[in-house]
This record gives sequence, C-alpha cells and structure tokens, in this order.
Amino acid sequence: MHFREDHAGLYSHSQAPQNDYPRRAPTFALPSDLDFTAIAPLSNLDIANILQHAQQAPVLYKRKPVALIPHPPIVNDAAEVWVVDATGEVFTEYEKYLKRFVQPVDSVDVHANISPDTTIFIRQATHDTIPLLARLTSKQKKFTDAVNGKSGLTYADAIASENHSAEAIDDIFPRKLREPILRKVQFSTTSRMDELVNIIYDEFKHEYFPGEHVIVTLENSEAMPGLIREKARFPQIKGPDGQIQRHAFSRYFVRIEEINAEEAILDSKHLRRDRKVFTKLNLRAFLKKSLAREAWNGAPWLVNENLALRYRLPMEIPHHLMKEAQSLLKTHLPKPRQRRSIKNMTPEEQHQFRLEQQARGRQPNGHGPHLHGLQHAGPPPGYMLPSMPVRPPPPPVIKYPIEDTDISPKNNGVVRPPLKALPDIDMSTVGALLEVWNTLNVQAEVYVLDSFTFDDCVAAMRFQHADIKCELLEEMFCAVLKQLVTAQGTIEVELLRSLVLNEDETPDESTEATPNESKASTPAVDDVPARSTRSRLSQVENAQQATPEPLIPHKAKEVLQGFDWKSALAHREVEDGGWQMILLAVLYQLSRVPSQSESCDRVLAFLAPLDEPTSEDPKELVRTRFVQMDVGLRTAALQAITLLSVTTKTLKKFLEQCSEDQTDVRKKKLELQRERKTAIEELTNKERERSALAPVTLPPSPIVEIPADTDTVMDTTEGSIATNGAGSSEPEEDAPTANRSLRRSNNDRKRKRDEETARRNAEEQRRKQAAALEEKKKKQYAALVRDCELLKERIMDLEARIADCDDDLREADVQRTKLLGKDRFCNRYYWFERNGQPFGGLSSSSTSTRGYANGRIWVQGPDDLEREGFIDLPKDLQAVYRAHWGMTVPERREQEEGLTSLANAHEWGFYETPDELDSLIGWLDDRGEREKKLRREFFEWREKITTYMRAYKSYNDNEAARRLEAEEEPKKGIATRRQTQESEITAKERCMDWRNTMVMDEQKRLHSVNPVKKPTRKEAAAAAKATAPSAMIGRSGKPLTRQ
Repeated sequence: MHFREDHAGLYSHSQAPQNDYPRRAPTFALPSDLDFTAIAPLSNLDIANILQHAQQAPVLYKRKPVALIPHPPIVNDAAEVWVVDATGEVFTEYEKYLKRFVQPVDSVDVHANISPDTTIFIRQATHDTIPLLARLTSKQKKFTDAVNGKSGLTYADAIASENHSAEAIDDIFPRKLREPILRKVQFSTTSRMDELVNIIYDEFKHEYFPGEHVIVTLENSEAMPGLIREKARFPQIKGPDGQIQRHAFSRYFVRIEEINAEEAILDSKHLRRDRKVFTKLNLRAFLKKSLAREAWNGAPWLVNENLALRYRLPMEIPHHLMKEAQSLLKTHLPKPRQRRSIKNMTPEEQHQFRLEQQARGRQPNGHGPHLHGLQHAGPPPGYMLPSMPVRPPPPPVIKYPIEDTDISPKNNGVVRPPLKALPDIDMSTVGALLEVWNTLNVQAEVYVLDSFTFDDCVAAMRFQHADIKCELLEEMFCAVLKQLVTAQGTIEVELLRSLVLNEDETPDESTEATPNESKASTPAVDDVPARSTRSRLSQVENAQQATPEPLIPHKAKEVLQGFDWKSALAHREVEDGGWQMILLAVLYQLSRVPSQSESCDRVLAFLAPLDEPTSEDPKELVRTRFVQMDVGLRTAALQAITLLSVTTKTLKKFLEQCSEDQTDVRKKKLELQRERKTAIEELTNKERERSALAPVTLPPSPIVEIPADTDTVMDTTEGSIATNGAGSSEPEEDAPTANRSLRRSNNDRKRKRDEETARRNAEEQRRKQAAALEEKKKKQYAALVRDCELLKERIMDLEARIADCDDDLREADVQRTKLLGKDRFCNRYYWFERNGQPFGGLSSSSTSTRGYANGRIWVQGPDDLEREGFIDLPKDLQAVYRAHWGMTVPERREQEEGLTSLANAHEWGFYETPDELDSLIGWLDDRGEREKKLRREFFEWREKITTYMRAYKSYNDNEAARRLEAEEEPKKGIATRRQTQESEITAKERCMDWRNTMVMDEQKRLHSVNPVKKPTRKEAAAAAKATAPSAMIGRSGKPLTRQ
C-alpha cells in the first residue's frame, strides 16, 4: 500500500485521476508551496497508525458540526489509500478524496489575492473571471469551537480549543449539579441556547443538592463554608379552585465546617454558591459540551450518549418530538383563512358579499350597523344592560393520591385510636430504650447474647437490689463493654482511642514545673521594663488573669485515680464492681466530646457525685450508686456505650458478612424460583395428560371361573358349554350314518359350528385386546396421578424453601431498621420485628417460650423539620388554611388525633391489640400519599403483626395468673431469709428467668464472670506436689513397694 503526501498534510496518489480538470494545462501558475514528492512505500506499522487515527470531536463549520466519514473496509493490504491527516479520514478512491474538501465556486477574480493555503485546479480561462473548483483545506481559519464559541480557527486549533475548554469545564462545574441539569434539559425544545441557559440558571440558582459545597450566611452576616448533608422539599399547595396557597420550598441540613462541624437547618436564603463556580458562562459551556440536536426546526436537545448512560437518563425520544410526528402535525393543522379584499372581487362576488354582511348586521366596510338618530354607541341614559350570570369554571379533577393535609377533614367524629405509654418511664427514655434493645437483638451474634423480649429489657433496667444480681442487666453492659477493648488490650473504637491518646499527651496539672519551665513562663509584673508598649502591658495583664475553669458536676477523675480501666477491660476483670468502674471510665472519656457531654455528665454526676465522701473502696461505691440509679440514667449510659460499639471492626465485618449472605440467599432463591416454575409447567402438562386419560366410571364386568381339569367345547344348538364324556347328544364322527341326507345335515352343522367358533374366538380376542388397552390406560393414568402428586409435593417443598429464603433475607437485613410509614401528620410507625431478627426471637433462647419479641406497633412523633414544614406553618399560610378548611393544621391534628398526640420525635406511644390495629387502619385515608403507603404496609404485615400481638397478650395473661397463684399458695418447708427473698424476687421479676445460653455454649462462662487464670508452671507443680499422696522412701532413696 503506497501513500503520497501533498499540500496541507494530505496523502494522495502520485498519478492524476481520470477526469477532465487534471488533464488540462493550467493558464496561470499554481501556488508555490505545493511540493509533489515521489511515491514512497510505508511500513505496516505506519499504515496501522494511519488507519487507527481516532476521529476528533466534531467542530463547527458555518454553525454546523463537521461530520467525519467512517473508515472504509480495506480488503487488500497492497491497495493505495488517501488519508486526511487532520481528521484521520481514509479514502480508497481518489475521486471521493478530492470531493471531500472540493466545492464548486462560480468564479474568482484573477487579480484577487489567492491564499497559498488553497489549491486551485483550472478548468478553462476567460478574460476577467476563471470558473474553478476550490478545495477547502484544514488550514483555513473558518472553523468554530463548539464548546466556547470561539471562531476563526483552523481545524486543529478548534480541536485543541475544544479539549482545553472541556477539561476546564470538568474541573470547575459542580458535579452534584450535572445530573439534575442534564435530566432537566433532556428532550427540551427550547430553540436558542441563550434562552435555555437563562431558564436553567434561574431555576437552579437557589436550588442546592446533597454533597454540594456552599457558603453559609449566618444571622450576623458572617460567611462560612458548608456542606449540604440532606434536603427536604415541600411541595406546592393548591386550593380546589386552582390558586396557589403555598409555593414549593426546600430546607437543607448543612454541616458548617469551621464551627466544629456543627450542623444546622437552613433555607435557600442563607445559602449561596461560589460566584466563580455557577455562572451563565460556565453553564453555557457545560451545556454546549453535553448537548446536541439535529438540524431541523423544533428538534429536541439530546444529552450525549456517554453522559446519558452515566446518569441513567431516558434515551428514547418521545414520539411526539420526532421529526416525522412534527411534519405530520404541521401537515394536518388547518391553515389560517386569508381574508380577500372586496376590491379584488368580481361584481357578482361583491354583491353577494354585501348581502351577507347586511344579513349579519354589519356594513361592508367592517363596522357595525349605523343607527340613525343615535350619536353614541352606548345605552340611553338611565338604562342598564342586563348582565348575564357568569358560570364559574368547574373545579379541576383531583388525581389521588395527593398531599395528606390537602384532603378535606371528614368532621365525622372519628379519631385515631388512643396511644398507650410505658408506665413510670419518661417518653424521652423510650426511644433510647428501643434503640438499645433492637441493636442488641439484631446483632446478637456479635455481642454473644441470647435474644430477650422488650418487656424483659425494661424489667432489667428497673431492677434495683444490692445483694441479688440480675443476669440480663449485667450481661447487657458487660457484653457491650467487651466490644470496646479486645483481650489483647487494643481499643477498637477510633473515637475512644483518640480521646485516650489526647489524655495521655496532656501534661498533668499536679506536676510541679521545673526551674527551666519557670524561667520560660510569662514574666511577672516586676519584670516589665520601664518603657513598655501598651500591647506589652496588655499581654502581661492578660497572663496574670486566672483562666476560668468549667464547672464539673462530678468527681469521676478522683474516683478513677489509680484505676487502669483499659487493662481491667482487657483482662475481663468485671466482678465485684469492676464493670461499673469501667463504665464510669468510658463515660468520663466520652464526656470530653461536646455532643455527648450533657448526657454523660448526668450519669457521672450520679455515679460519682461531688457531695459523696471519698471511699477507700471506689469499686464498692460505684457499684452501690449504680444499684440506686433509675431507668433513664441506666438507659443513657447503655445507649452511649452501644453507639460506640457499633463503630468497631467486628460489627462492620458482621454487616459485610450479612450482605454477602443476602447475596447468596438471593441467588439460591432465584434458583428455587426457576425450579418451581419448571415444576409448575411440568405439572400443567401432566394434568392435561391426566384429564385426557381419565377413565369413564362404569361397573366392572363379571369374571367367570372355569375348572382347569375339564376340556370344554361349544354346543352350537343350545349355546352352552358341555364337557367331553358328560352326556353329549352329538354323534361321533366314526358312527355309521343311516343315509345321505343325514351326512349332509351333519356337515352343515359342523360348518356353522366352526363359523360360530371362529366368530366367538375373534370377539374374545378383541375383548382381550380392549381389556389390555384399558389396563394400559389405567396404568398410565395411575402413573400420571402419582407423578402429579409428587410434583405437587415438590412445588410445596420449593415454596417452603422460598419462604425460608425470604425469612433469611429479612433476618439478614441488619443494616438499618425499616420504617412502616408515616401518617398525615408525619408520625412514624415501626414494627421492629419486621427485619433483622426472628419474629418471636431466637428459638434457642431461654425465653423462647414467651412466643414474641416486642409484640407492639410503636409510634414516634414528627421531627422538627417535618413539623415546621407540614404542621406549624407560618401565620399567613395558617390563615389561608383556616379560610379554606375552617381550621388550622394544629387544630385539625388535635381534632383527629384526640388526646394522645405526640409533640415531637422524642415522644413515643404504642398499640398492642389487633382491634387497635384494625381501628388504626380504618382511620387512615388512602387518598393521601403517606397514608396510602402506610396502609399498604399494614395490609402486607397484618397477619404476622396480629399473630404476635396475640402471643404477647396470651403470655402476659398467663403470667399474671401464675403470679396470683404463687402469692396465694402457702409456703412449705423451712427456708432462710435470703432464700425466701430471692425466691420472692425471682417469682415477681420476669427478667430473672433469662439465661445467656449462647455465651455458655461458646465460652463456658458468662460475660459478667472473670475468666479463670491459668496457673504458672511453678504453681501447677506445687499444686500437683501438694495433692500427691506421700510414699515411704527406702535407703536407696526410692519409694518402697510391695515387692
């Protein structure tokens, strides 16, 4: 394959093509920069590099993209090709190569200045003008950058400018804005790019998205950088008449980076972007780089294919936006009727036109009729024209579901079923208690804890006795504390590790300063020179002022003096107040975190109060104070250390393992579903075959028993069966005959008898064949029935295994607690058994006979963001709502929820009976968006929920009856006071029945028991020597034996 390079970097064939203009002699000289070199063969590597030249992004030529020609198939490697070096286009024919950049020009002035970059081939010459074919080369500055609009570039410069502009746009334009903007402009029919840029800029100027960096403007006009964490969008509210009652708006959960990563809820008025990031210039460049459209009027904008695939945008153009649909629409639209002037009409047409205008009451000139005697067009004085009643437009059709609060109140007196609350427990404690119980039951394998019911957890938190231990209470705290530090002494929690390191690096205040340190300290007032500046004096005065120390409401530091909690936790020294001291130390470390200091200080102030005298045994002091602690403080302490434990590597590995298990179970479920589908299809075919072979129900035919020791023959005369030698009346064949007629009659009877015998044999054979065929059909039918039964059993087994897979998937879904839904006032509904744990707890648990885990539907109040956006509206919106519905949203909530209304997200209530659940479902309105989803979830899980609600009620009723019988039963035998007290507490407190069998099976000891220390070799030898029996030793020093 041979190439030749000519002017403008183009490869061409050395010989002239077979057409008109190359063979004619030129009449003036060609440009001097043309250099025709000899044909030089290229290597295979050069040919491959030319053929694999990547086509550049399309630049613009005369406002239209330059469409590059694809590479043609090259069969013969020895063929000659022509390559455009700038674009990488390959041609196998010289004619097509010339036509690529050759365009006809009518004429050109001979005396005009011809650019040396343009090659001219002459066809013929005249006096003043020369018709020619001019080839536009890639060196002409007639190309435009499609990204930034820069024109007057060569093709190579336009390509380089586009690449540079694209890289700049990728670096500057916000990544979080790209997907929503591209989704908005996809299939947009806005004709001009400038108009599209203005529309998108105005819409997204005050719209922000999670993950976007913004500038937060505080109330004091101070600007700080922030990060959008979450976004809540509240829809537009319209009345029945279509008027807008509330415009759509958004609230943002923003993390302020300079204020210790504090988080705040702000609206768009307090947020803005960097002015250099989101500008119309950058937006225009981004849209030009990302969009394209066809060259016909009304063509929609289309996002580039790679971006559409990356952001999962719709790529199928709607039918009404396609070119064929637009053309068809324009064809069928009625054309506007053109008015014909009266001057252009014939006399007959003018006469007919005047008659029609007079019949309509108008003059031919287009004005109304002329009324003689009236100088004004209005009614006479004192006369009022009758006004026609204007019908109001019909209300728009409401398409449900809609916003729940936009549905009209029913005003029928039906309220939500009253909520119940836990007795003697603050509502703010219930949420933390549920969180701890759910975490310890869902991640029971990590904490090595048997599952326990929520009522057992509440009873354990309430348990207060100095001498009797509650195994459930101690196991919960010890199991969680063991997750913080490994047996090798490694702290698993990053936050706790950093707090300990900071504490170790901080010098002790009690340490006396060395002489060198005292010299380097701030000089006293006496050291101030006589001529000092004001700044120097102010520094000395500030150094003299004592720094106020924050008030600490506890003396945990003094109690923990000399106690190494890390070593104690690593060696699992938890008995005799050990785990209470470790708990005190961990909470003391957490109190240094600003977000947890308040809750930790409350617990520390109770465990180590300031007014408590110093004790010689701090462990006993802390243990005694913990026994006296109430439910709220115990829950706060357990919640704090549980939140620390969920950040350990062990729990993260458990979550990853659960995710992998879910993947395996999903694959197994798909295989089982395929098998079930195949089995169902096979069963359908078998049932069809069985229906075709179903026998007709007829009575069975009788069976005639024939003796086996007799020879039977057929009697043709009587039609009966006679035995040989049993009085047969037929004559024997060798008997003498009387005459000829007798022999003839005997021959006829024999012939008839043979025919009858043959006929009977044929019928018997057909009957046997029919019976055999029927027997075969019966066997096939019985086999099909048996196969159908086996297939049904197999399908039932597969469905049971698929149900087990569903349970495994539900129990392995431990990443987060799923919400059932929200009602019209944004109350949240939970059923904690829905995911992450078995419905009734672990079957191997010591309390599995209870038959339930929680047995309630829990309701949480609305959070602050939802309450401000849907319930506590501004006064103007509340006034609009009152004018429309006759009440405000808070008044409607009070009317429809009754007396048991939850104010905020810290308040909780529950339902515990199936009747209350049915009443709640009846109260919900499926015309609302939130309540429709909630009703669907309730209907899906209702059977399971009511089953375990009944189990919860049944156990509580039986337990109450058992306790009543135990109180009435007389005591038998003699028991000590301690035994009597323990038995009474065990019978009274339900949490005393729980045992941690899981840890006993794995570790052979409880979490709250110290491990048995292994003796050293010397201690083992001494113990063995002490326990060995003494033996008599003889003179030789050896023990004496019987021998």
